[in-house]
Amino acid sequence: MKRSLFRRYFLLGSSLLLAPLGAQALTVPPEIEKQYKDAIEARAIGDLYESIDQLNSLLTNNPGMHRARLELAVTYYRAARYEDARRHAQRVLDDPATPNSVRETVNLFIEQLDELQAAEGERRHDWTAFVGIGAGYDDNVNAGPGVDAFEANGLQFILDPESGEQSDAFTSYSGRLHHSYRMPGSVDIGSRPVHMLWQNRFSVYRKEYQDEHPYTVDVITASTGLALASRTNWRAAVHVKLDHVRLGDDSLVQYISLNPSYTLIHGKNEFNFRAQWMDRDYDQDKDRDREGERVLFGFDYTRDINTNLALKAGATTYSQDGREDYEEFDVDEVYASGLWNAWEGGAVFLRVSYRETEYDGLEPIFNVGRDEDETRYILGVSHNFRGGAMEGWGISGRISYSDNESNIDIFEYDRNLASLELTKRF
Repeated sequence: MKRSLFRRYFLLGSSLLLAPLGAQALTVPPEIEKQYKDAIEARAIGDLYESIDQLNSLLTNNPGMHRARLELAVTYYRAARYEDARRHAQRVLDDPATPNSVRETVNLFIEQLDELQAAEGERRHDWTAFVGIGAGYDDNVNAGPGVDAFEANGLQFILDPESGEQSDAFTSYSGRLHHSYRMPGSVDIGSRPVHMLWQNRFSVYRKEYQDEHPYTVDVITASTGLALASRTNWRAAVHVKLDHVRLGDDSLVQYISLNPSYTLIHGKNEFNFRAQWMDRDYDQDKDRDREGERVLFGFDYTRDINTNLALKAGATTYSQDGREDYEEFDVDEVYASGLWNAWEGGAVFLRVSYRETEYDGLEPIFNVGRDEDETRYILGVSHNFRGGAMEGWGISGRISYSDNESNIDIFEYDRNLASLELTKRF
């Protein structure tokens, strides 16, 4: 039976129950009647757990007040606490004084409650998958400097041509698998129900250069963690994430991180607060000095202008430790972006970001502290097919330009990248 029909039957049952208890209600002391009405009003505005607390308190001193007990069963039902709803409805049935007309409706409520609980149990697991294949062109694969010569400690050096800008075409392959388990019931955080989900994610990515194979990158990522979703205006999550990165033919680094976040929703505005603790463990001896912990804090603001246009801006700051001072640095970054649903199934995306990096120690050879500023522009277009033979498929294109400026010439570079990707969701 559909849930709307189920609700209609049980509301009818409540009205039937109140009729024989009308005389009882008239003899209830005013303070008890007020507590009862306050509980119903709390439920009406969505404060379900406030209503549950008030009704439980009322029944502690008035266990025979069955109209309050059935209202408590309704409130537990709305909070997805089906076992508690069933338990209180059953207590009304167990009372020999309950009229037959009410007994029939309460029995129907319990039957439909059991069916609903079983149906939701079958839908607790949600799986989604994504695969993609793409191709593109990178005019500075190795982030090589835009100079042929540089000066260090008063000496002039000529840059090896192989260390300069190297351009190449690439192909990319990606796959993601998401699993979400919705836990039974809800929890009392504040006055309104909060649902809990356990989320698992696994992804693989490969960017393979045609000629510059040493810069081919493979990334394997796995994460797991708890998510909380309030029925009102917030959500939160904390995930543990593991990343393994290979560069060329060699294993490069493992990242392990803890990632908490909290999002507050107010009308068309969304405020997201995020943090991260990360530990980097490198595999090659030459990279050992880069090992260390990272502590990050970030904030994002999203504004839905209308159904077709959303704007987003944010800021991130983090500190990265290292085994040597010149591998330790602080980063501050800001960005602004927009997403425009330009046609049915299609969207245009634009992002502009600016990042400052300040290294703590002196850069070897140059014997000066290193500071960098990077400005990046990204433009993307995507289309998801919603029908026909290509239903479930999508295609996206992206171009980006990066300008990295540094107080040390050898670390300055420009980079243009263009890519096209075909995707499939399951």
